[in-house]
Amino acid sequence: MKKSLCASTAALALVLASAMLAPACAADLSIAPIYKAPPAAASWAGSYVGIAGGGAWGSALLRNDTTGADQAPRLNSSGGIIGLTSGFNLQNGNWLLGFEGDISAANKKGSAFEFPPNAAFSNEVKEQWLSTFRGRVGYARDNWLVYATAGGALANVANSIIAPVGTISDQQWHWGWTAGGGVEVKLSQDWSAKVEYLYVGLQDKSYFTPTPSPAFPGNQRLHPDDHIVRVGVNYKLPWNILDSFFKH
Repeated sequence: MKKSLCASTAALALVLASAMLAPACAADLSIAPIYKAPPAAASWAGSYVGIAGGGAWGSALLRNDTTGADQAPRLNSSGGIIGLTSGFNLQNGNWLLGFEGDISAANKKGSAFEFPPNAAFSNEVKEQWLSTFRGRVGYARDNWLVYATAGGALANVANSIIAPVGTISDQQWHWGWTAGGGVEVKLSQDWSAKVEYLYVGLQDKSYFTPTPSPAFPGNQRLHPDDHIVRVGVNYKLPWNILDSFFKH
């Protein structure tokens, strides 16, 4: 009797110990997953806003509006540019199609003395505002985007004639075109940084026609252009400007 009771007690203790050890053994023997899902590819689709700034340089041709003859040597100009950007992207696989617009304050200027018989006068040309509105086509891979861009441009340019007797100024808005490209990288899901180059060709515009003072030369025609290199930061908005369109 005592031997049977002892045997039964020992068997019960063994069963309880096995039950307590089973989860620990199972945990020790667990097998790590062999397959690990790749991280989701960065999405460039959606609307964004940003800020961009950098340097601008270029030239301006100053001619007589009647004869077409140069009134001064080519004016080489340079300065800074900074402004706001907004746009949106559509993405299909690695390919991206988008639109971007920006408006920037500029301080790009240059000056030169006029040719005789007006050698006592100098011209200073200053680009004050620049806006571009462009399409973008790009190729995205991982967190990187390489793109080409082209579209229209609008610039406000001031032309001043400086003489010992004083200064006169005139300013005009120039339409034009722009083309370039850039590289953009995702810093996080919502933030990205870019560096881009743009060439801007602007239309000819007449200045000082008619001449505001007989003491100054006038009847000038100005043709400016720009080379721009700038860096920027964009923030992807939590809503898409095209959402309401696709819901209809």
